[in-house]
Amino acid sequence: MTPEQITDNKATFIALCHEHIHREGLDKLLDYLETTDFYTAPSSTNYHLNEMGGLCQHSINVFRTACKVYETVIAPALEQEDTPFSEPISMESIAIATLLHDLCKTKLYHQKEKWKKDEAGRWMSYPGYEVKDDFPFGHGEKSCLILNWFIRLKQEELLAIRWHMGMFDITEAGSPSRYAFYAAMEKSPLVTLLQVADLLSSNCLEQTTKY
Repeated sequence: MTPEQITDNKATFIALCHEHIHREGLDKLLDYLETTDFYTAPSSTNYHLNEMGGLCQHSINVFRTACKVYETVIAPALEQEDTPFSEPISMESIAIATLLHDLCKTKLYHQKEKWKKDEAGRWMSYPGYEVKDDFPFGHGEKSCLILNWFIRLKQEELLAIRWHMGMFDITEAGSPSRYAFYAAMEKSPLVTLLQVADLLSSNCLEQTTKY
């Protein structure tokens, strides 16, 4: 990702936050992000958007994907009363859950020179990332915690962000966390919407840089 793309994504992200999120504390949250690597960090080390600026781009992708899924699938079902849910999801809640679900990845990925063998069997170096987590508090849990330093989240926003990793983030069958995961999905369609938008973005829209 070029420096120009990173700059453009940062401006887009901030504009989307101001347009859709009207929660007290937003400005302080955005000020905090300026002290982190949110706008330059990768979205992963070895998978989707594992490049500079990937985290911000992924957050924007998840927001846009969630809006499309909501408009074409969930909203019509709510209007036709063809869903277990009765309350619509506000655009503010969609924006909070999608744009900010991966704050846990700030200050997490650190640049590191890595090595691999080329086709001739010779060792070659390439730029990569390693994980150094100074505060290993979980994935969705950590994002919720950081957000709550600055803005007050609604219950459905907390549940959606906490469980956005879906089946990738729960333990063995019969465990309390598995029951909690299923119970969370029954509380609000936002919980499932964020999971779906995250999966579609990371697996269908975003490429992996291979060296």
